[in-house]
Amino acid sequence: MRLFITLALCLLATAGRPQSDSLWSVWRNEALPDTARLKAIAALSWKAVFEQPDSGITLARMQLDLARRGGAPRALYTAYNTLAVGYKLRSDLPAALDHFNRALEVARAMKDHGRMANTYSNMSTVHKDLGDLAKALDLLHRSLRIDEGLRNKEGMAGTYNNIGNTYKRLNEFDKALENYERSAALYNELGNAKGRASALVSIGTTHSDLGEREKAVRELEEAIAIYRDLGSRMDRGKAHNNLGQVLTRMGRSAEAHAHFDTARTVFIELDAKDPLSRNFYYSGEAYLAEGRSAEALRACRQGLALADSLGLLAQLKECTDCVMRALALTGDYRGAYEAQRSFLSLDDTLDKVNNGREVLRLELVRDFEQQQIADSLARVKETFEQQLAFDRRMADERGRRGMLIAGILLALVIAGALLNRLRYTQRSKKAIEQEKERSDELLHNILPVEVAAELKAKGRAEARTYANATVLFTDFKGFTQLSEQLSATELVDEIDACFKGLDAIVGKYHVEKIKTIGDAYMAAAGLPDPQASSAADIVLAALDMRDHIAQRRTERLRAGKPAFEMRIGLHSGPVIAGIVGVRKFAYDIWGDTVNTAARMESSGEPGRVNISATTYELVKDTPGLRFEARGLVHAKGKGDLRMYFVERA
Repeated sequence: MRLFITLALCLLATAGRPQSDSLWSVWRNEALPDTARLKAIAALSWKAVFEQPDSGITLARMQLDLARRGGAPRALYTAYNTLAVGYKLRSDLPAALDHFNRALEVARAMKDHGRMANTYSNMSTVHKDLGDLAKALDLLHRSLRIDEGLRNKEGMAGTYNNIGNTYKRLNEFDKALENYERSAALYNELGNAKGRASALVSIGTTHSDLGEREKAVRELEEAIAIYRDLGSRMDRGKAHNNLGQVLTRMGRSAEAHAHFDTARTVFIELDAKDPLSRNFYYSGEAYLAEGRSAEALRACRQGLALADSLGLLAQLKECTDCVMRALALTGDYRGAYEAQRSFLSLDDTLDKVNNGREVLRLELVRDFEQQQIADSLARVKETFEQQLAFDRRMADERGRRGMLIAGILLALVIAGALLNRLRYTQRSKKAIEQEKERSDELLHNILPVEVAAELKAKGRAEARTYANATVLFTDFKGFTQLSEQLSATELVDEIDACFKGLDAIVGKYHVEKIKTIGDAYMAAAGLPDPQASSAADIVLAALDMRDHIAQRRTERLRAGKPAFEMRIGLHSGPVIAGIVGVRKFAYDIWGDTVNTAARMESSGEPGRVNISATTYELVKDTPGLRFEARGLVHAKGKGDLRMYFVERA
């Protein structure tokens, strides 16, 4: 860790001189007051986090340690905010949300409404990336109300820009443009050149989406010029990326590639892997538009490798789609088919958050039907009472006997009508109850009971952070080769039989099944009810799963049939869990813990259960288990990780 910090300090100390040198000298001088040193490290970490997120995070942690020791709440807030931004740039959304929440707690303790507004606005960007657009807009409007009360035009400008981004995600481009222009006007009024450039990029890309490409080119070129004057390299690189996309859509390929090349140079110099992955994808799309399949394949594979190493699902999906189309264009249809399978699996996990509209609609329809029946009975009763009153008055006028007979006959008719209505009501009520039971049963097959209850009660289910979940991944070894030995029906039947057995095991240990992706199976312990299952439960479940597949393999081999072997991997840590999808919605989990669990599986061996050091620490004292230390094992995209095989004692 000390070596990493030293390297980070050396890297950052060489950039931005002479101002950076001055800040470093202040930070290193321990004779100076903590307030001065905290301001210096805050400026350094904030600058670094956008160019080298890992280095920025390291510096922000140093700032956090000093702020805690000195009891400096404002420096504490700034450190948490910088850490949140760094984790967001690394696509670690659970960690980003956690640090934004800590910053919000500090701001509330200080009763600093300006910082509260700023944090609400920042938190909205995480919820937007998670797909919970309703939550994002709610936080943004909270932020805007505070800033309007404080007359904080700087904060309002940033929030209008974020509101525009959220509407753009909803494809409501006119509303997005309206908010971007409000943001630009405020930044212009304040003389904030960087803010105006950011708003111009948003306005330009929105004009491009609306088909107004020439206008978009002018706005993006103006933004690039502003960033160049300010020396803002990362922002300038992203603006070049955006302009390259617009020019690609206009058929101006040579100019588009020039801008992509400029952006790529910036990102490589800054070691900015996330935007570099997107840059390769945009270049690949431009080559595809020109019919240059070989160049497109090379660019998109470079983007895919970067996205995979960082665990960036959105970029993985984009690059996989590009690779699929490039392979099809070259005539490699088998490769294109494999890429399409990967694309569909990624697409299943990246749908936008489902707010439970269909479930809510069914509930409202049932309530409406029941109310209609109740109203109908009330009207019949009221008519009956009015008729009886009328009959009494007529009986007094025309003679009690004749009217009594007429009243009896009328009462019999109305009673018959009421009886029919009552039977209809009972049938309708029974049908509604049966429909509700079927709906609930279907919903509980898709979502955990707790999440389904929240979805029906509120019309939406909030995404939640779980500090200590344990995630399990399984995968069949040599699935592609084995699938070629089976017909489509045999393959599906065998996977179904295997997964039914795994379903029974996770039910036995009260573990939550998350989903299946092709031949992979994913489950988690410690959520949505943290008390329902533990790391030990899911490790025991993993051993039962291993035994189930091994027994089935033995039976099939004896019968002369092909059989699967399975790898299993587990890792523990924080995750975010929630609902994804507007159609065929599903409960899913995200976070670096999920990516690491997948690496535990791929780094394991068939017929073995491979766990991380984190999971080992949680289960090492569990009776009936023994462990085989594997030492440090290289995991793709994660480096060397300590792993253990687990067996029954």
